[in-house]
Amino acid sequence: MVAVVRQVLPRTLTRDVRSQIGLPDVAFRYRWGFASLVVAIVCVPLLFASMWTASALAILIGLVALPAVRWFEHREAAWRDDVYRFGAATTGRVLDVEPSGTARDDHIVRIEFRADRNVVHTSVVGSPLARRGLAPDDEITVYYSPERPTRCLIIRKVTRELVLPGIT
Repeated sequence: MVAVVRQVLPRTLTRDVRSQIGLPDVAFRYRWGFASLVVAIVCVPLLFASMWTASALAILIGLVALPAVRWFEHREAAWRDDVYRFGAATTGRVLDVEPSGTARDDHIVRIEFRADRNVVHTSVVGSPLARRGLAPDDEITVYYSPERPTRCLIIRKVTRELVLPGIT
């Protein structure tokens, strides 16, 4: 049996599309020079005061912890961009929408869809469609990564045309 590989052209990702489906703006690189300057300004007085622990803590936060958090944010933004640009499209169904917290942008939407003959149940955090009236049993368009179907984005709510018999 011969496998058929289909070349998918990448979708264009504009600023309007980003805001519509909730993708973050392109993450900037960590500014090592600025971080080093801030750490040096903070650490020099601490070192003169013989506060070795506080100085080590400032170095650890500024040059290890913050870059690690920034790297994780960039990695998540990159896979979301890749799912939108190269992901497969399908329709799915909303199972549940959890209300947001105090930030008003962290709704959790539980969805199900078919990916390669398998039914995938997953959760999507922070979908803007949840703030715009997404409800259980709504039909949605989903882009997902064929390698990992749980990495997915809710693109839009599917609307059906209402057909009334006898009206022309």
